[in-house]
This record gives sequence, C-alpha cells and structure tokens, in this order.
Amino acid sequence: MIRFDVSALIKARLGASLVLDIDTGHQDLTDLSVDFLRGTVQAIRVENGLLVQGSLESQLGLACVRCLESVVLPFSFELEETFRLPGASPKPDILYQVDEDGWLNLTPLLREYAWVAIPMKPLCSPNCQGLCPQCGTNRNVEICWCDTSQIDPRLAMLKDLL
Repeated sequence: MIRFDVSALIKARLGASLVLDIDTGHQDLTDLSVDFLRGTVQAIRVENGLLVQGSLESQLGLACVRCLESVVLPFSFELEETFRLPGASPKPDILYQVDEDGWLNLTPLLREYAWVAIPMKPLCSPNCQGLCPQCGTNRNVEICWCDTSQIDPRLAMLKDLL
C-alpha cells in the first residue's frame, strides 16, 4: 500500500504543498502487480481538499497476445486528482478521500492510472507472428510446415474463378 502522512496539510492555508517521492519495489495494486513505482507527486491544499499531481513510471510483466511469451512492459503516466479532506461534505466529482487520521492512500488511484496505461493487446514486438492455429508452434522461433491452404468449403467454388 502506498500511503503518505498529509495531516500537516489538512489545517494548512490554501496553496500549501508537500512533495512526495515514490521509489518502491514490487507493488500489488489490488488486482495488478507492478515491478516498481518511481516518481514524484505533489499534494497541494486547495479549497475542496488536496490536489494530487505528479508523474510516475513503472513496468509490469504480461503475456504477448499472439505468441504468449512473457513481455516486460514499461509505462509512465501523469496523474492529477483531488482528494476530499476528512469531515468535508461529499461531492460527486471527488472520488477519493484522505483518511480520518490524515493519511493519503494513493493505491486505488495508481491502480486506475496503471490499468489505463496498459495496452489492450500487448505484443512482444510489432511484427510478432504468433502461434500456428493448427500445431501451436511459435512462428517467431520455428518455421511451421502446416498446410494453411484450407479453404472454407462454402467458398471453394470461388477458387475456380481465380
């Protein structure tokens, strides 16, 4: 869990800020595990709570969607979110809150930003040839000799026209 004590900012004047350095090893962000998190986040006291903004970088291991080989995917993201202070009235546009004891838990926010940064279909390389649908050979490593000229029997008559 990535938490920071921001209790000094709860009673501070508007515009007061605190710089939070993040440099951690492996982190579990609930349902997503990243190899590390590095970056700087600044918490600024604003009228509605704390404005948290910064930039982070990380990486995680995934499987290529074509050949199923392991891929290490580096990614970075800029974050900007307002956290509601304890005791403040709820507002629909502020989803996160500072804990009653003055701790800022960044884990749920970082989880959301990390999920958005991951590509829909991660690839080991842009020209990945994937697996053979018949024998399962990884075409990036070996040449597959399977017959790929099978034609759908419903379209076989069109072959004669070529």
